[in-house]
Amino acid sequence: MQYPIVTTRDVENLLVNLSINQGRIQPITGGWSYWTFEVEPDDHGEQVESSAVEPGWIFRFPRNSVVAENLQKERAVLPIVASRVDFAVPRFEHAGCWNGQPYAGYRRIPGRALSARPSPGHKQSVETAGSIGAALSSLHDIPTSLVAKACAVKPTVDTWRQRYSALREEVRTNVLPLLVSTDGDTEESTLNAVERGFDRFLDYELATLKDVALVHCDLGCEHILMNEDGVTVNGLIDFEDATVGDPAIDFVGIYVTYGTEAVKRVRDSYRLALDEQYERRLRTYTWMASCHEVIYGVEEGRPELVENGIAGLRTRLGSAGLL
Repeated sequence: MQYPIVTTRDVENLLVNLSINQGRIQPITGGWSYWTFEVEPDDHGEQVESSAVEPGWIFRFPRNSVVAENLQKERAVLPIVASRVDFAVPRFEHAGCWNGQPYAGYRRIPGRALSARPSPGHKQSVETAGSIGAALSSLHDIPTSLVAKACAVKPTVDTWRQRYSALREEVRTNVLPLLVSTDGDTEESTLNAVERGFDRFLDYELATLKDVALVHCDLGCEHILMNEDGVTVNGLIDFEDATVGDPAIDFVGIYVTYGTEAVKRVRDSYRLALDEQYERRLRTYTWMASCHEVIYGVEEGRPELVENGIAGLRTRLGSAGLL
């Protein structure tokens, strides 16, 4: 079920109802799952030291009922994560329904997204990679028994494999029929590459995966917040896709943004074991992300996302050695 669009005025009314003093309310655009708003702190017009001003708020409103279910999952998982890691995660102080619309609000975590920072020098990049590796290690080291129920999954490799068997059927239904060339003929090479890719992933690449972990599962560099020093992870955000699965999937954002060498630097500081096929699966999850973009574009009626997703799929299948 789709929920109505949330506007700045809706947020203003909610904040009044919650007795939250508000500064400027700024929509955060670009997300697929939520209408998200940053609420700046209210300093009552006084000039105060920045350190004396409490952080502003982030308020998120699911776009549909499936995302609303994921919000409930976040509410259950994040307190467990917060108690076991040394970086910040959202702590929902306000959550409920407003005019029939689910929502959650948390204090904004200080820091700038890793994706918003300029390319670091070599020494700084090594230090940054070390901090990211340590953060991923602590996240993936959380016992799956503590989060499996909240994530509504069995903490097994077979369950992870079933997830991608289901994705394959969805791709066959919603993505492959769109793979047509400029003259209107089916792109047999791309279609066959997708089928070979799923075969290789399900039958070969997953064969060496022995253990699953709590994974963020959407860890783009925009979801990694860095301290002002530019090298230390201060927080991870947007856990709506969190589940129990393959730890390699949380390296995808680094791979897509910074490349193989950056992944190796992060891997050097990662304390847990990764099997010999993790790099292959990393490339597989990358081209599968393009499938997700196509599916989302179809569902939302956004042809530009469908076009971008298909173009990215072709490129990434080539990088994975499938085209």
